[in-house]
Amino acid sequence: MAVVMGADGQLINTSNIGGVGASLIPNLAPNIGALANVGGSVIPSGVTNDDGTITLPTIEMKTRDPGLALGEMQKIYGTKYMPMFQFIEAQQTGTYTYDPTDDNMMSPEELDTIRQEFEAEHGMSADQALQMAQMERMGQKLGGATGAAAGSAFGAAMAGGAQVETGLGAAFDTINPLSFLKKDTTTADAVAAGRGMIAGDGKPLNAMTSGPLANVSAPYSYTSNVMNRLNPTTTAGKANLKVTGFAAGADFITQVAMGADPMDAAKDAGKTAVLGYVADAILPGSGNVVRFLSKFI
Repeated sequence: MAVVMGADGQLINTSNIGGVGASLIPNLAPNIGALANVGGSVIPSGVTNDDGTITLPTIEMKTRDPGLALGEMQKIYGTKYMPMFQFIEAQQTGTYTYDPTDDNMMSPEELDTIRQEFEAEHGMSADQALQMAQMERMGQKLGGATGAAAGSAFGAAMAGGAQVETGLGAAFDTINPLSFLKKDTTTADAVAAGRGMIAGDGKPLNAMTSGPLANVSAPYSYTSNVMNRLNPTTTAGKANLKVTGFAAGADFITQVAMGADPMDAAKDAGKTAVLGYVADAILPGSGNVVRFLSKFI
């Protein structure tokens, strides 16, 4: 059996034509591969017209018939006579004219009318309203940072074994500008005790002179302490997690109380909590600074 490719892309059985058999069958052209354009159908690209419109071809995928029975095709498919066959071919069915100006749903005059109506209703331009909304959101975030600091102090006092009243006092001292005038150091000691637990020494912690900085000369010890504070199953990790939880809760509640969208407040408080947790693990007491700075990210 031998086959040749007809002008219309069909395969023709020529085994008995003129009695010459397969010896006269030429090598099949390389463009009959599965991805080739066998039928010679060249689909044109889009054309930009003088009026600015664009004419594009419409295309349909159509199947092609090899012109052979299934049994005959099995005998030659994959051989040099029929290495591959393009069973599906993209064919142009027509054209479509697209006008880019249809995408311009509003004219400049209509847009100006909308801007004027917005200003008349709200007493400011849309740009000014956007700036005010951004400033309001930043105020909510900074308020959340203040709440987080108070929550952090409360959590630290609780981690240090203080009573709830002492923890509330510690939280209030964080936002009270006159707290430095107090002579009672109970709340400060409770907070320091909690920070000390996070540091892993169980003692009042001055983050600038003790805790992990005291271990800078012993890298292995410092790394181990950081890992302990990151691990929520260790004593230091549990204390760090408690501080972070109270800080995140106070952050979220403060933002919502100031009018923030609960979903936005939750996302922001969650981001701040993660950063604060890691910061306190690396350097106990630094979480509040990182929580504040994260509001600008």
